[in-house]
Amino acid sequence: MNNFTARKNPYIIGRPIHEPEKFFGRETLFQFIKDSLNADTKIILLHAQRRIGISSVLQQIPHKVAQDKFVFVLFDLQGHSESSLSDVLFNLAEEIASQLELDSDIVTPSYDEQLKNNPDIFYQDFLPKVYQELADKNLVLLLDEFDIISSDDGILNQGNNFFRYLQSLLNKQKKLFIIPVVGRSKDDLENLLDLFNRPPYQEVGFLDELSARQLITKPAQGMLEYQEDAIKAILELSSGHPYFTQAICFNLFLQAKIAEKWIVTRSDVEGIIDKTIESATGGLAWFWDGLSISEQVVFSAVAETQKIAIEQKQSFPEDPLTLLQKYGVILTEDLLKAAKKLIVDGFIDDTKRRVNIELVRRWLIELHPLQKTIWKLEELQKKAINRIEQEAIKLDKNGKKQE
Repeated sequence: MNNFTARKNPYIIGRPIHEPEKFFGRETLFQFIKDSLNADTKIILLHAQRRIGISSVLQQIPHKVAQDKFVFVLFDLQGHSESSLSDVLFNLAEEIASQLELDSDIVTPSYDEQLKNNPDIFYQDFLPKVYQELADKNLVLLLDEFDIISSDDGILNQGNNFFRYLQSLLNKQKKLFIIPVVGRSKDDLENLLDLFNRPPYQEVGFLDELSARQLITKPAQGMLEYQEDAIKAILELSSGHPYFTQAICFNLFLQAKIAEKWIVTRSDVEGIIDKTIESATGGLAWFWDGLSISEQVVFSAVAETQKIAIEQKQSFPEDPLTLLQKYGVILTEDLLKAAKKLIVDGFIDDTKRRVNIELVRRWLIELHPLQKTIWKLEELQKKAINRIEQEAIKLDKNGKKQE
């Protein structure tokens, strides 16, 4: 099998999957979208963790949903968190014109200034021209990073104008449909559900086992041969998360090329875990960077209790909050809320005892050990106490001056 050493790695990490033949699973989701559109449902909300493959899903919708009635335009709101309504509408118009290959004069540079003076010309002037080009077909906007224009606390803020403008458009435009993706917290999803009068929504989660197995075996079919125990080891590490499944298999293929060994065993999978963690840093970092310090502490504690249970061959890890108390951490209301939020957002399971993805747990143990995270919490608490003390001193001095 030496001729395979020149072959390109068939596993994809770091970019959305555009090719239909390289995409696996999500059949139920695509059927849900198809049925909803055919029922004239104007807005369909999708919710997903980051790195779950939602951008790939959006790329595949045009291939999976019949195009005899619908034309799809993908618009990424990344980078528009501070944009004005007119700027977003202008960029959206440019994207629609480009992807549908409309006449170049349909969106002129001066159109940007016109939108600033009157945003309504987007639906009064631009959209009618688009519909004329589409004839009997409907326009479906696939809006990635839809919740990017919301404030840090999850309450829709700057994006309100754009969201309400969209809501108004959907009421006025018979041929317009939107499929937005909410990729941050469940709070954002709830806010948007309320804003758009509780439209249907679907959560995009891990792949089912059959789809995950296809993602493992089909891209390298005829090159890599996976033993059954190796497939099970990959599933144990990734839990069917497509990004981490691809990352593991990407490194397995790379290792196979170097060693010219094309049969994958469980020991091969276990041998590339560290390399996979290193190469998947971008995806793994999201599981940490967006968390509050309280959530980080609980997350590390869950990983640590699992590690202890494995080492001591316990069938069930202890309560991570109990472990925190053993470390001398006082269980504040923030820590108790953090545990619940980690469950809601899909980071840990309902028992509060296990990280949902084994590869993430191992990454936490390696890069974010519990003691280090507790020190970070203590440092933050010290700074807060110092601020309070400084404020008290200022108030006391001001009070004495007034006397």
